[in-house]
Amino acid sequence: MPAEHENIYKKRALGKRKDGVSYTAVVVDDSLFSRQVLKQILLSVEFNVTDEMDNGGTAVLKLENTRFPPDFLFIDVEMPVMNGIEVLKKIRHQLENTKIVMVTSHSDKEKVDELIKLGINGYIKKPYDRDTIIQLLLKLV
Repeated sequence: MPAEHENIYKKRALGKRKDGVSYTAVVVDDSLFSRQVLKQILLSVEFNVTDEMDNGGTAVLKLENTRFPPDFLFIDVEMPVMNGIEVLKKIRHQLENTKIVMVTSHSDKEKVDELIKLGINGYIKKPYDRDTIIQLLLKLV
């Protein structure tokens, strides 16, 4: 078997650590459709989506009290109750080892710069493009 083909079957999934355990992910977005699309993309590369929430207030309550922080947190910027920036400001210090990816339908440079200063690890623009998400995840795992 040629060398370039033999590693295809040994290659681990993007959503798995070297030890074979899946990275955990939480998705926070007020749009059920957007949550489902992102969740399906994450599941397709073997992430373990452990929770999903539809507003920032619920996200803060759950994440402040979690014993097992997720490896990845995807937060929509614009949501009811508490927006993504407010969520980020409240929970970032508690989730030091969590990769936080903001989700937005806008690409306002000032807002992106503010998010970077608040400690995000990346951002994704809606509507979702699977290849763009995979490229970002490759940089973060």
